[in-house]
Amino acid sequence: MNNTFLKRSKASVIILGIAMLLLGLAFFINPAEAILFVAYCCGWAFLFAGIFTCIGFFRAPKGERNGFEIFLAICEAILGLWLLLSAPAWGILYISIMIGCVIFLTGIGDIADACAMRSIPDSGWVLWLVLGIITVIAGCLAFLSPFLMAEVVMIVVGVTLVFDGITEIVMGIRM
Repeated sequence: MNNTFLKRSKASVIILGIAMLLLGLAFFINPAEAILFVAYCCGWAFLFAGIFTCIGFFRAPKGERNGFEIFLAICEAILGLWLLLSAPAWGILYISIMIGCVIFLTGIGDIADACAMRSIPDSGWVLWLVLGIITVIAGCLAFLSPFLMAEVVMIVVGVTLVFDGITEIVMGIRM
C-alpha cells in the first residue's frame, strides 16, 4: 500500500511540475495574454466568491445573518462581473497603479529611514538611501507605465514558475 501511495505522490509531483513549467513558459512567452488571463481569473474568483457568500448568508439561521455579508456578496459579484464583461484591462490598470503607489511610498519611507540613520556611524545609510531612490524611481515607472509594469510582473512570475516547475519535476523523479 505504501508503494502505491508513493507512486501516486511521485506522479502528482511530476504532473504539478509540468503544469507549473508550462504555465510559466506561457507567462514568459506572452505576458500580455497572461495579464488578461489573470484578470479573467480574478473576475471569475470574485464572481464565485460573491455567489458563495450569498449562499452562506441565506443558509445561516436568521438570527446569525449579518447584513454586511449580503452587501459584501453583492460587491464581490458586481466586481467579478465588471472584470469579466467590460474591463479586464481597466482592472489591470488600477491594480498596477496601486502597486506603483505602494512601491513609491515604500521608497519614500526608505529614504526617510536613511536620513534618520545618517547620524549613526557604520549604519550603511548611503546604501539604504540609494536603494530608496531606486525604489522611488521604480514606483514612478510603475505608476507612469502600468501596463509595462504588469508585463514585467508576468515575465518575473513566468520565470519563477518555470524554475519551480523544474524543481518539482526533479524532486518527483528523485522520489
